[in-house]
Amino acid sequence: MGIKMLEKLSESRNDVIGRSELILVADVDGGTPSRGETIKAVSELLKIDTNRLALVRIKPSFGSSKTLINVRVYDTPEALLIFEPRYRLIRQGLLEPKKEKGRAAS
Repeated sequence: MGIKMLEKLSESRNDVIGRSELILVADVDGGTPSRGETIKAVSELLKIDTNRLALVRIKPSFGSSKTLINVRVYDTPEALLIFEPRYRLIRQGLLEPKKEKGRAAS
């Protein structure tokens, strides 16, 4: 299971925020690739650090080995932390989840 091939379909630039928004297509072997595996493959393709990359969506095509991947590549890691939603940063392991304060056991 894994990504056999990865290629860029489209790219748009948002200079105000300082990021590029890309749509990639991956030829996968097995099932839908994991987020970690996908981030690693995209960072290797684009030759950037993973701390500048936000994985927005992995959309597999039913009955096909093709998978669409939406990513955002920021100019700096700081911009990624400012503009990406907290849940996405936690999911990628860039932030720690907040500890919920529960009731004391009685």
